[in-house]
Amino acid sequence: MKPLSLSLRTTSLILLGSLLVNVFLLAWLGVGTYKHAQRRPWLSVESFEERFASRLPKDDASTFRKVLDAQRSRLVARIDAVRAARDEVRTTLRAEPFDRERLEAALEQSDRAMIALQAVLRAVILTTAPELSSEGRRRLLEKPER
Repeated sequence: MKPLSLSLRTTSLILLGSLLVNVFLLAWLGVGTYKHAQRRPWLSVESFEERFASRLPKDDASTFRKVLDAQRSRLVARIDAVRAARDEVRTTLRAEPFDRERLEAALEQSDRAMIALQAVLRAVILTTAPELSSEGRRRLLEKPER
């Protein structure tokens, strides 16, 4: 069997193509890692602020932020309660032997914690809405662009 020999030009093109593919993949991974590192957890006051205020006109966004800031301590407490309840659900699911009643209680507590968080968010919206422009009210609960 005769060894395969490629011309210098063919070898150079293959190496260049390989280099370009590797640089592209490294850049793609780097951008993905950067975006992931910059993303806030969805369950945070900052994330709520970003999701709601990003769709509002500038003046309305400022109004929303003021109301949100006034409720910040309540929101943080409710978010912490939701996280703790979810941690309890995870702990209960991992426990051996499995205890169905304990899991049911943990899930119910998680539901109650989420309802309490939603109540504070609802209060923020109810307090903010009368102070917004008609455009702001229309855009407040629109689906945000990603």
